[in-house]
Amino acid sequence: MRDILARTAWWAEPRTWVLRDLDLRRAREAPFEYSADVLDNLIPGGLYLLRGPRRVGKSVEVKKKIGQLIEGGEDPRRIIHIAADGLRAADLRRAVDAAAGLTPRDGRRFWFIDEITAVSDGWPAAVKWLRDNDFRFGLDTVVLTGSSAADLTEAVKALAGRRGGALDSDRILLPMSFREFVRVRTSADPDDMTSPPPSDLGPVAVADLTQATLADAVHALAPWMHRFVEEWETYVTVGGFPQAVAAYETGDWWPPGAFSSGFDRDFDVGGKGIDRALRRSLLDVIHGEAFGQARWSRTQTDAFVQRLARGITSPTNCHDIATDTGTSGNTVRRRIDALRESFVVWPCYLERKLRPALRSQEKTYFTDPVYARLSHRAQPPADFGPPSEQQLGMALVRSFAREDPRGYLDFDSVLYHRTRTGKEIDFVGPGFGDVAIESKYVDGDRWRRAARTMRASSWRGIMATRSALDLGDPEFMAVPTGLLVWLIGG
Repeated sequence: MRDILARTAWWAEPRTWVLRDLDLRRAREAPFEYSADVLDNLIPGGLYLLRGPRRVGKSVEVKKKIGQLIEGGEDPRRIIHIAADGLRAADLRRAVDAAAGLTPRDGRRFWFIDEITAVSDGWPAAVKWLRDNDFRFGLDTVVLTGSSAADLTEAVKALAGRRGGALDSDRILLPMSFREFVRVRTSADPDDMTSPPPSDLGPVAVADLTQATLADAVHALAPWMHRFVEEWETYVTVGGFPQAVAAYETGDWWPPGAFSSGFDRDFDVGGKGIDRALRRSLLDVIHGEAFGQARWSRTQTDAFVQRLARGITSPTNCHDIATDTGTSGNTVRRRIDALRESFVVWPCYLERKLRPALRSQEKTYFTDPVYARLSHRAQPPADFGPPSEQQLGMALVRSFAREDPRGYLDFDSVLYHRTRTGKEIDFVGPGFGDVAIESKYVDGDRWRRAARTMRASSWRGIMATRSALDLGDPEFMAVPTGLLVWLIGG
């Protein structure tokens, strides 16, 4: 362990290590500049949990933070980074013991332990023991990153009272939001003279989406209205993983020319370069980590993910999925739970009195569009409606997680409603105020067909359309989905 720590790049080369680091070099080579700033404002002595799916960029954010600390004057020898893949809980204690002889004897240190959820034999108990029994480690600033929601939830309980006074100690890193996507897309094209929408407008809380608020937003954002439609349809196909956005910007994306040729069906289904590598990597993560104990073939994993993608707008029927994939209903439930714990999907529960009805069928949405096209047999969306509904729901989840990142894993902020006649309203929740949101990705007046269901409810209705805009009735308004999502910051 001493040898591993002693090879820390910035200890020997504090000024040049960033030029050699592969993660940071790939970030620099991207056609845009992007940072999630998810590790800002670390309090000395705080213990932080950074959660998020694999390949979303947690390691990049950690290394960017290390670079900022060194540039800000921190002693590089006080900054320790450990990649936890392949380690055991006992190795964490050995690392702390080894660091005692390799780091300066006084002063607080910074620990960055990456993908700690790969330590499968009780890392929360090991970290708890170290915070309680190693005086110096108990005072250090510690950042733990991980991709398993189950382990991180256990850690929140185990480490209660050991977070060093940090009030915002739970952080979450998800793929780019639509706002971030629009910003990096605008900055990536030097020939694009369109300025990005004004960033000082919003985000607006869902409960504050009144007729007056929306009218003010439409007035301020009028020059960008057509762009919101175009960018939203790009976003719900490409997704927000930085690698996917980079692949699209460089033309190394699947399928080539999709948005200029109207989804030509003669594309190379094998994918291209960066995008193909990302999709293969994410499928490997699902197969090897989320389904690691399943003894499924890669083909079965591929088929299961494809089947979920076909049913994202309907309540999840485990029996039907089991029949289609040749397995059992209990197995389907376990696999969906594994995907949820890996941040691949999120459940939208049926509401009863604005609380999740856990015994009823939930809807299962992907957290990012890239998961719906992992298979080499996947096709571009023939209809933007389902992925638009999915990402609208995810944007709503993000809007609430912005104030309470820990609450993301409760999945009780965004729910769906079923009327007495069996009709559904897509999104309601305890923080929505008197607003309900329905996704109808249409133009013109076709959104009015859903008026009867919405008007019969007790909520003010907002219809998320493709381009239709109508704010005439404060109780039932139509707003383009791209504008709505941009406004709530999702």
